[in-house]
Amino acid sequence: MEIKHRPDCPVARSASLLGDRWSLLILRNLILDGPHRFQDFSRTLDGISPTTLSARLKSLQDGGLITREVVPSRPPKTVYSLSEAGKAARPIIRAMREFGSSLPPTTE
Repeated sequence: MEIKHRPDCPVARSASLLGDRWSLLILRNLILDGPHRFQDFSRTLDGISPTTLSARLKSLQDGGLITREVVPSRPPKTVYSLSEAGKAARPIIRAMREFGSSLPPTTE
């Protein structure tokens, strides 16, 4: 059974952007450590495939939560940062961190 969401529901809109493990962890990295390059995410997000990482970065960028900038250098570097909308997600990530700290560690 497919569940349909009302397009005017703010929880559904938020879940469509944030309801994925990798998206939340990408935002966590940007909130905690500042701008990242693709390689930084690959190194710190254990188990993410390059295809999945590219898709999540694109989704977060399309959703207005992160920005992508090509920094002039040799060779040019692509850097991802939080947008103003992405900065508004800080309390969500903090709340998840606090909640997760109270849970027993997993074996994953």
